[in-house]
Amino acid sequence: MRHRIEFDNERCVWCRSCELICSLFHEGECNPSLSRIKISIDLFEGKAEGHVCKQCEDPECLKACPVEAIRIDEKIGIPVILEDKCVGCGLCSKACPYNDEGKILFLNPTKKVYMKCDLCSGIPQCVQVCPSKAIKYET
Repeated sequence: MRHRIEFDNERCVWCRSCELICSLFHEGECNPSLSRIKISIDLFEGKAEGHVCKQCEDPECLKACPVEAIRIDEKIGIPVILEDKCVGCGLCSKACPYNDEGKILFLNPTKKVYMKCDLCSGIPQCVQVCPSKAIKYET
């Protein structure tokens, strides 16, 4: 069974609470640049777009990692990055077909390791905090 997050740009109210809770949960600080979900807002079009890992069934990021720092989490069936094994080479980021803007897999500038959504081990904090229910946890 595969799990992932779905983003509904029509429901998003642009509060970006999802980014804050994500970075707080994972990194201990409210810093959107460290969030594993990214919200892009186009003020001219009046639209928001959510960027989050699609949790591919056959993940290219996993295949590209030369040090086996990405593995499938057996509990929720998604690829996760093991920080203690990641060497920061970026091959996972380049291999991801959805990462053309670098918002799905990206380098943590402090830790020098790559990050992506890990669904908070099965209880995605962004889903819990979204006031407009624009973010859903799908199975």
